[in-house]
Amino acid sequence: MRDTGLHLLLTLPVLALGIMGMGGLGGGRETGLPAREFRATFIDADGTRVEATRVTAGGDTNLEGEIGRGRLRVPFDNIGRVRLEAAGEDHDRLKAQVDLREGEPVTLLMRSSTTFYGQTPSGAYQIRARDLKSIDFAR
Repeated sequence: MRDTGLHLLLTLPVLALGIMGMGGLGGGRETGLPAREFRATFIDADGTRVEATRVTAGGDTNLEGEIGRGRLRVPFDNIGRVRLEAAGEDHDRLKAQVDLREGEPVTLLMRSSTTFYGQTPSGAYQIRARDLKSIDFAR
């Protein structure tokens, strides 16, 4: 009887840790996916078009860049199209002409290494901003 009590005393903490660890497997919203799904067509520098769902920029649903001496985060909700081009001799930055759904277009200076992600019927898609010509967001 003593062995059973000792065994139970040692087993319960291990079981409790396992059960608490399973909380991260579901039930919560910690899936890594955005709250809203965005669809877009990526057009790369060679003219290849790729349609994707679950589009993010660096895992976020905002386009971020510099405007003057400040930074601006434009939500995908308000973006119709983004046209990308070189920013002079600076290979670390790109000029992003952002056509907004509401408001005047805005030009951002963004990191050329920004990675866009999406899902296609063939599988997961990713592309760096430096390799893109434009992104058309579906309504």
